[in-house]
Amino acid sequence: MKNRDFILLAALLIGVTGCAGEKLPPVSTYTLSPELNTFQLSKSSEAKPASILMLGRIRSTHLFNGRDIIYSDARYGQNSYAYSRWSDSPTTMLLLIFQEALEKSGRYVAVVPYSSQSESDFLLESTLFDFSHSINDDGTSSGIIRMRFSLIDKNTNRVIASRDFVATVPVALPMNASGAVAALNKAVIIVTQELIDWLK
Repeated sequence: MKNRDFILLAALLIGVTGCAGEKLPPVSTYTLSPELNTFQLSKSSEAKPASILMLGRIRSTHLFNGRDIIYSDARYGQNSYAYSRWSDSPTTMLLLIFQEALEKSGRYVAVVPYSSQSESDFLLESTLFDFSHSINDDGTSSGIIRMRFSLIDKNTNRVIASRDFVATVPVALPMNASGAVAALNKAVIIVTQELIDWLK
């Protein structure tokens, strides 16, 4: 009995050693870096802006608060790419992109993050519902971003307006993390432009 146990233990150790020798592929890191010069950031020719906009923290599920690149290949199924990661969470990257684009729009004196100690006239709250690579049964796929924004008057604490934004951009072949990231960057450009136009 002892001999048999020894043989099983030896076989297990050999198997573990063999697995440890296998090389895993390196992890690729991607970022959101849409070209801000593609936005139509036409500054107002009317009176100079006098209000300050604060961007609230983007609310979302834990899926989009981490660095995983999410894909879905079934109606309710969601997974993440094993060897691909975002450089930061989508919620953090999106907040920085929105802040920079809105600052350049010339609509506000300043656009400040939720962590700022400064006073503000308006608060822009947002919720990220989807930011993923959606793979369809027919072999096509898309990068999808879906968000809701609410503009709040800080003087009255009332919602002035609220709107949902959705952008879907086809992913070029091959359907992988790299293609998904490229499509999601384009989708971010669409949503950011629509947000700027809406706030005007």
